Amino acid sequence: MKCMHKIFLSLLCLSAFSSNAMAAAHRGGAELLNAKAYSVNSSASMFQTTSYYDYEGVEQEMADGDEYQMINVDFSVSYGLSRNLEVTGMGRFRSVTSTANNVSASNSGPESLGVEIKYGFPQMEKSRWAIGAHYRQTLYSNASYDATVQVPTEEIILGDAGSEYGVDVYYTYVGNPFKIDAKFGYSSPANNLSAELNYKLEGMYTFSKLGLFAGVEGIYSLKKDEFGDTPLLKPPQSVGASRLFHSINREVIAPYVGANYAFSKFIIGVRGQTIVKGVSTDRGNAGMLTVGWNSDGVTAESVKIDAFKEYHVDGSVLKVSARGNFIRIDQGLSTDVEKGMKFDIYQTDYFGGNVLVASGVAYDVGADWSVIKLLKKYKEIEIKPGFAARGY
Repeated sequence: MKCMHKIFLSLLCLSAFSSNAMAAAHRGGAELLNAKAYSVNSSASMFQTTSYYDYEGVEQEMADGDEYQMINVDFSVSYGLSRNLEVTGMGRFRSVTSTANNVSASNSGPESLGVEIKYGFPQMEKSRWAIGAHYRQTLYSNASYDATVQVPTEEIILGDAGSEYGVDVYYTYVGNPFKIDAKFGYSSPANNLSAELNYKLEGMYTFSKLGLFAGVEGIYSLKKDEFGDTPLLKPPQSVGASRLFHSINREVIAPYVGANYAFSKFIIGVRGQTIVKGVSTDRGNAGMLTVGWNSDGVTAESVKIDAFKEYHVDGSVLKVSARGNFIRIDQGLSTDVEKGMKFDIYQTDYFGGNVLVASGVAYDVGADWSVIKLLKKYKEIEIKPGFAARGY
């Protein structure tokens, strides 16, 4: 127990003080994958109970010697079915340890499998909207008893058993350097718990590869539990020293802070979270470590490269301005270049490689030359004489 407690504290320290974080690679809930792109993510988290909230939301201290700890390992694979449609498959492994009334119990194993599908609406400048539906099924069942004295002291449940489903609305504001991410959803939890509303609001400060974020997420109960007025009549389950599961009209408010860092297509991150208010749940702290990988799929760059045959002008860069925002090429009026014609700038090699670096428009045109004003940069590559300039 002491060893796991040290791991938990280490995760919290990393989350609070790490200077590395994710930026452009950090996808908000409404930022879907490109078509034919993959995303593989895994995380390990640990929660430690410090006290609990009763059915009326009053915080109660744990008995001397009582402890509860939960470790989750999550894994998910997402795929972009199209530009506006994404599907995710997910699985979870869980381990729980409880000490109550000087009796210890533990349980571990595959916890659940699930699937989520998202539809992204057309983008509106910096705003992104999406709607999603999810379903999760646990891989175990829980026994209920007629009285507390019948509950085996050496038994502890993994969580709320059964199926969970719901719908969510996602919003992401993609600013620079600030990003805002929000979620609001309806969920029908497992274990015959009351229907709930889930919410999340997060702000992130981004750098070129770095980002620091903070937010709050929580649960608001719709108070549909049949034992809401008579909690003592609810058949007990083996929850041990915890109130996380088999709750009655649970509610949670949990702020968090974290940091992520992107290595090309790989992402690592840490997060620390505390449950600060609730009803029929635990109060406690959690630390999380995440690792992810994304592929590009069908991007604007790959589409342009695939459509190379549609370019009408194929030239070379002759000169680059001091600030790098204008270039001069060796094509002009004699090859039908006109003012306003669009150009893509490529870094090429002798082996047929084409890397889209920038795009722009013809700003000034002569008989056998043109000046291109660069409007967008795709890669942090210095444009040099000899790069290809292709107009369309």
